[in-house]
Amino acid sequence: MDQSIKPPKWQQCQVVLAGNLVAKPEVRYRANPATPVSEFVIATHQRWFDKSTNSYKDWTTYLTCLAQGESLEREFIHADKGQLVMLSGKLGGDNNKHLILTDDVSVVGKGLPQSINQLHMQATLISEVKLMQTQNNVSMAEFTVQCQQSGLPAKHANAERIVHVFGKSAQFLADKAIPNQQVIIEASLAQQGDHKQLQLIDAKRVIICPE
Repeated sequence: MDQSIKPPKWQQCQVVLAGNLVAKPEVRYRANPATPVSEFVIATHQRWFDKSTNSYKDWTTYLTCLAQGESLEREFIHADKGQLVMLSGKLGGDNNKHLILTDDVSVVGKGLPQSINQLHMQATLISEVKLMQTQNNVSMAEFTVQCQQSGLPAKHANAERIVHVFGKSAQFLADKAIPNQQVIIEASLAQQGDHKQLQLIDAKRVIICPE
């Protein structure tokens, strides 16, 4: 990353997820002071129409979340695999493992297949926009953004993610977007191919902010 590119302080990032627990969550305790902490994985489910096969396809995304605080004991004391969990939070983690740092989490029910996977963020473009074609001959733009978030420990405040944008928006961004510009992104979170611990931003809409 170009060290001369520095995002403004501070930028907004809001993640809202509703998905099924992949396993029974384990609650541990961090000392001084004693604080309940749990790292868990939830699965979100999406359905999309594949024009190349003229059929619907289902896609499951597994996202690692980190929660802490007294409410965790209350919510997770009877939580089990498969239960529906709703949470809100921010992006966190490092280059080897991406996390959703939860502000609030609740166990909603059991056996419900519906999911929510939403991300809204303000970020700084820190790479060139690469334009490429998918196997279905659809334009795709790929670039990296950085979001400097307030209220988080230093190791989590500066979140970087790769972004994918498809269709006409991909060509527009390739023509107009340049490094160090501010963007607003409406998206969902996915996984980076075989890198199950890394998240990818699948953008539905990207707004280039005026100078």
